[in-house]
Amino acid sequence: MKKTIIPILFALVCSGCSHVTPSGKDTYMVQYGGWPHMSGFAMKQKCLRDADRFCRKRGLGMVPVNATVRDGQAFVNNASCEFVFKAVPTNSPEYMAGAVVGEEKFVK
Repeated sequence: MKKTIIPILFALVCSGCSHVTPSGKDTYMVQYGGWPHMSGFAMKQKCLRDADRFCRKRGLGMVPVNATVRDGQAFVNNASCEFVFKAVPTNSPEYMAGAVVGEEKFVK
């Protein structure tokens, strides 16, 4: 019985987990998935929070590259966000230019 419950609990807990993944030189991706009744922008907020924490722990600044946001729809899809960012030194010109998302897609 314990052998069946533990994997199920782990899957439920991690269904909303986020992981920062390297995706190039100084470039990382973070993604979140939610439930059908949730807003994609709520997922984006979580992505931004994780990206910021990731950079601050390393003494770096976050520069958004792009984001893909999807609202949840009952019986169709769950809310989700995929966020790509660069982690750069806080004194770099790229960081000083300001945080403007290069490309943002809202998927229906």
